[in-house]
Amino acid sequence: MGRIGLQALVERLELLALPASSLVNVQALLADSVLIDTEIERYVLPRTDRHARQLVHRSQRFIVAVVTWMPGQCTPIHSHAGNLGLLRLVRGRLVEERFTLAPSTRSSALELACDAAIPQHGIELVAAGRTELSLPAAIASVDKQRAIHRLGNPRQHLRDEVAVTLHVYSMPNDSCLLFDQATKVCKRRAMSFDNVAAIA
Repeated sequence: MGRIGLQALVERLELLALPASSLVNVQALLADSVLIDTEIERYVLPRTDRHARQLVHRSQRFIVAVVTWMPGQCTPIHSHAGNLGLLRLVRGRLVEERFTLAPSTRSSALELACDAAIPQHGIELVAAGRTELSLPAAIASVDKQRAIHRLGNPRQHLRDEVAVTLHVYSMPNDSCLLFDQATKVCKRRAMSFDNVAAIA
């Protein structure tokens, strides 16, 4: 397991790309590398209102980002509209909650939500599991079969720490689907980064 900087990681990822067939290779690369902390640290910029997303690299094939999670911060329930995504825990602890579509939900409604900006109603979800990532270099992934989840750094006690994760997404990754369990509505939302000036 060799030490690797972000630029070297990006260069290796560019060689692998991120089609479904190489998901395992990308996962192995992320898991088997010791990331150089000083290079990650420049992207660690906590926000008090929500988790912070900092773009590291964007190409025609994939996006690399660093996300900072203050205690108590989490994403809405979401999917990446069929894109592949992996995250690696850099520091702290993160919880992933997974969901599937309820049998009563028509898959065509979700396909419409993927293709249009019109919110789709009657989208019911069923809890499908929960995983706590607490070991350094722990990996979580999403794909078309395991697609809907919520990530967060839940508050447990007064000494909770900031969590930091490194994310790799296949392109295009400019939007995601948000799921509201209370209203059973699914809608598309544009993705953004806090350092938008870095987007080429």
